[in-house]
Parts: sequence; structure tokens; C-alpha cells
Amino acid sequence: MEDRFDYDELFISYFSGTLTEDEERELEDWKNASEENRMVFNNAEKVWRSLSLLQEMRGYDVPMALSNVHRKTVKSSVQYQKTLLFYWQRIAAILLLPLLIVGAIYFIKNSSSNSVVWQTISTPPGVKSHVQLPDGTFVWLNSGTDLSYPSSFSDGTRNVKLIGEAFFDVAKDQKHPFIVDLGKINIEVVGTKFNAINYEQEGQTEVVLASGKVKLFEKHENNSRLVSEMQPGQQAIYLKESNTITLKNVDAGKFTSWIGGKLIFRDDPMDEVVRKLDRWFNVLIEIADPDIGSYIYTATFQNETIEQILSLIKRTSPVEYSIIPGKRFNDGSYEKDRIILRKRK
Repeated sequence: MEDRFDYDELFISYFSGTLTEDEERELEDWKNASEENRMVFNNAEKVWRSLSLLQEMRGYDVPMALSNVHRKTVKSSVQYQKTLLFYWQRIAAILLLPLLIVGAIYFIKNSSSNSVVWQTISTPPGVKSHVQLPDGTFVWLNSGTDLSYPSSFSDGTRNVKLIGEAFFDVAKDQKHPFIVDLGKINIEVVGTKFNAINYEQEGQTEVVLASGKVKLFEKHENNSRLVSEMQPGQQAIYLKESNTITLKNVDAGKFTSWIGGKLIFRDDPMDEVVRKLDRWFNVLIEIADPDIGSYIYTATFQNETIEQILSLIKRTSPVEYSIIPGKRFNDGSYEKDRIILRKRK
């Protein structure tokens, strides 16, 4: 982009929501022209958000502050970092706001020589969302999931970290592998669609491949070892305690239907049904009678409430249930509702 590109005013108008369609296209073209431009924009957005909060607290002139920062960053992204850090320090010193001190520390700790900053997208329990990564990869996040990724993929690989469940539609790039860190194992692909489940409180990690190819690596201290290569329609289950992986053929659509708002069970044990309902509705289902856990269940749910699903389970199996509403805490939050499953007498 030419040096005369005046992103001072465009940034301020963009963050304020006053850009025209032509100006917004111009800014998008500039942002997508290089990783450096994207980095400058992302950092500017972080400044704007923090300053917006500051403005509410102290009536600070946000547009003027942001404009002053950007006028000092035209020459290089390195100079931008120095100016931004200086700016944080000055504001903290003048206004004595812990928020800005913490922000400066976070920026220093997470900034590297190439200005790549890791960020985390989180979905609360019972909520689903999706995000597009810097390389064009789309990721759908299920309930209670954290996805961490860098602001740009600039080191020859595309690395992300997953805690929870996510469906990945990876942008194809043969030269730059896409790697998902699942704790004890890594997924490596170059362009494919797959579902991964890696909840910390569960004893296993699951990967279901919808299309393309997937390599699974077991991580060690200084290296990693290839343990499996998956084909479409396969599910890999990694048991954390025993460090073992098993592969089996499955209907991939059953495991990826959640991104379209469906819960599909096909001859699944009640233990598995309960595990998915817990996450889907952010409840805690307890099986009072161990025999219930081995009951086999088949159903497809879409848009039903947890009460409707429980009612259907009660009508189609020898199970009854009771619901114990969660208590309300002093801060206004609620604990999970408890649902007790028992054998019908």
C-alpha cells in the first residue's frame, strides 16, 4: 500500500462505525495486503478497546490518543511496538490505572520479534460459536471450549491449541502444516475437515476425520512420534492414562452434526448420551443406577429443550428422572441444574 494511505482517520472512523462502504473496502484491502498491515490493525484495535474503557472511566480523548499513536508508526512495525509501549507507560503513570499496567505487561510478555501475539477465543458452557483464523481456516467451537492461536502464522507452521471440542475446516496449504495441540498428542494436516474433542476433565481425546488426511503425533520432551494416519470416516480415541490410540470406522456426520444444531445418537450407551447432554445444555446429569449407563439409545434431537429430551428418554426406556435447580450465588451466577436418572420402579 502506498505511503500516502492515511490509516489514522480510517482506523478511527472504522472503530467508531462511521466508515463509508468505499472506505471500508479500502481499509480491508490495505489490511489484507500483508501480515505487517494485519498486525498493525490488530494492535490498533486492542488499543482502541482499552482506551474506550478508559474513556468511560476518565473522559479521555480516545480518537486523539489513537491518532497520535498511529502517526508515530508509519515507518515500521518495530517502531509501532516501541511507541505503543511508551504510550501504555505514559497513560499508566498519569492516570495510575492498573488496567493499563496489566495491559502493558501482557503486551510485553506476548510480543516477539515478529510481533506475533497469541489470543484465545472462549465459548462459555452451553454456548457455541465460530471463528475464522488468519490463514482462512474456519473453526466451530462447541460448549466450554478454548481455542488459542497467534495473530499471524509467520513461522512456517500454523499452530493452534484446543481445550474442548471444535470442528476445523482447514485452509489448504501444502507448504505450511496446520497443527492442533491437544496436550499429549498433536494433529497435523495441510487442508482437511475434522472434529476434535479434548476436554481436560475427560480421560480421552477424540478425533473424527470428515475429509482429507490427518496425522497424529505423540508428544515427548524434545520431539514427537507419528502414531497414526487417519482416513476419512475414521475415529481415533486416545486414552490419556494408558497413552494408547485406537482407530475405528464411524459415520463422521454423526460426530459433526452439532455444528448444524443437531445431536445424533446411534446405538450409543447412555453414558455417552449423558456426556453430550451435559455439555450441550450446561447441566450435570447423574446416573443413580449403574445399569442405566449401559442402556443403548438411538435418537436425533434438534431445537428440543433438556426437559423435552428427558421426557422422550423416559417414554422410550425404563428410566425416570428428577431435576434439582441450581442455587443462585451472591454474585448473581447460578450453579448447574442437577438431573438424577434412576431405573423406573
